[in-house]
Amino acid sequence: MAGSGRRMPQLGAGRKPAGLALLGWLDDPRAPRLCRVAGPPGSGKSHLLAWLVRGCTTEDTPGGRRIHAVLPAAGATVRTAVWSLGQQLDLVAHDPGPLVAAIAADGRPTVVCVPELDLAEDPAALVTGLLDPLLRLPGVRLVIETATDGPAARAFTGVPAAVLDLGEPQWTDAARFAAWAVEQGGDPARYPLPGPVLGERAAAPAPVPPVFAPGTELRSVGEEPLTALWTAAVAAGEPGPLAADPLLYALARPVPVTAAVERRDDALARAWRAAGPAVIEEPDPAVRAAVLRLRLLGGDTVAAAAATVLAQLPAPWAGRWARWERVDRDWPGPAVALTAGAGPYLSQVLVADPTGSVRTFDAATGRRLGAVVVPAPRPLRGLAVTAGGSTVLLDAWGRPELVVPAEPRPGLEPYGLMAALDAMAAAAGDLSAVAAIGGLADSAPALGDANGAVHWFEDGKVVSERLHHGPVTALAGTALGGGPLSDPEVPLLVSGGFDGAVRLWGPRSAPMPEPSDRRGCPVTAVAAGATAAGPVVAAAWSDGLVRVRDLGTGGVLDVRTGSEVWSLALAGTLLVLGMPDGLAAVDTRR
Repeated sequence: MAGSGRRMPQLGAGRKPAGLALLGWLDDPRAPRLCRVAGPPGSGKSHLLAWLVRGCTTEDTPGGRRIHAVLPAAGATVRTAVWSLGQQLDLVAHDPGPLVAAIAADGRPTVVCVPELDLAEDPAALVTGLLDPLLRLPGVRLVIETATDGPAARAFTGVPAAVLDLGEPQWTDAARFAAWAVEQGGDPARYPLPGPVLGERAAAPAPVPPVFAPGTELRSVGEEPLTALWTAAVAAGEPGPLAADPLLYALARPVPVTAAVERRDDALARAWRAAGPAVIEEPDPAVRAAVLRLRLLGGDTVAAAAATVLAQLPAPWAGRWARWERVDRDWPGPAVALTAGAGPYLSQVLVADPTGSVRTFDAATGRRLGAVVVPAPRPLRGLAVTAGGSTVLLDAWGRPELVVPAEPRPGLEPYGLMAALDAMAAAAGDLSAVAAIGGLADSAPALGDANGAVHWFEDGKVVSERLHHGPVTALAGTALGGGPLSDPEVPLLVSGGFDGAVRLWGPRSAPMPEPSDRRGCPVTAVAAGATAAGPVVAAAWSDGLVRVRDLGTGGVLDVRTGSEVWSLALAGTLLVLGMPDGLAAVDTRR
């Protein structure tokens, strides 16, 4: 189609006028921010929106025409809609309020397509609970599919809409429709409705839940039949025995499962809701089981039993231990900073909460061990432990502080550490990240700054490299050595940035020319470790994705928990994740 300098997919049934009208709505910033594609059954509403999505979600789509998220509303609840939109918009949200607030804070234009709105679990509730609040944001535009005068259309409050009613003839070219109908072997007199030409009926028959023979093992019937059972449970208003088997949660598609247990408040339903943003778009049942199992760890005996059942599905990663808010009394509070220990803290992880208190946990079991005595606790943005056991705190205002242990281990002594930190701080912009390499006894911590630079101190000199566009948001390091290709004790720094990039730099050489990873949202945490096969790097982004990359083997593992991940640490094969609502460790060996 003309007007954008690129070709859209073919649109049949004489619907070019309707397609041009939709593209014109996208192109016109003065148009109402709600566009409603309406029409009687068989008018091709879903087909037209599918065409729009195919043509406006590709990489070469002009910015003004881009569809940023697609919410298939059939069967959706407010909760599942929030989860799905959050993941597509690089956000983690469990409820409408935080999602709307995050989109408002972002401020960029956002276009959301909502097919089959009338088929949502409660269309009016979805409008009033989520879609209408979204439309109050000036940068948000919605294109939705509804019946001409259905309950969903009436639920929008005082929002002007551009209405494209496909039952009206002006949206269909009569001559092209007739030619298309003849090609299909249908009757051109059906103009302007393509559905009857193709033999569609006004209403599809209601789905019939499958019936199984007595004694059928539901875990083995397959995703489609099991999903149909959960859908029938939604219609009946009671999930019955389905809700007692954790594997049946993971083996079915998430939307009807969530709708069926919406009003339940047992440990399994709560864990499922906590896992929701991670499972809503996850196609692998084993991964859904792993996320649900992680959310059950650290709970009561019922939760523990459910977690054991879920371990039957072999996922690529497995939760080892977890401490969750409102579940575990040893939950340390939101983990704003986290680091693997060294020196006297070997085999431990240190966790800082929003007040600046620092607690220690056994890395292998999650058992709480003690605390680091901080002279004047204040909010922190970074935490590191040197080989000698000194703890380096970076506060929320970018000021470093050194906490020296009662019995320091071999390593750079405190005066030398503080001198190195002062030298790097003088060469840097506003400090934003800190990392220490526990395997290098005489090294000082590295620092990152708000200008995108990373700073390293060696031989009395500060070495700096600008690795990011925008602030360094995370920093980690590890020592390489002992292998046939490298000298002992070679430092490797890993940085993450607001620009979404993960960069590798051996400060004794030039940084890698390209990021080891890059995504479209800010990096929130990084971690680094070394194995016999080579270095391992983990990174988390603001949408909750954690990616573990084995640089020696090339293996990549993605992990989501259902929460944002604010901090990371690698302790052997365990990856420890610090989140606003929990602290957890996953085993990456699988």
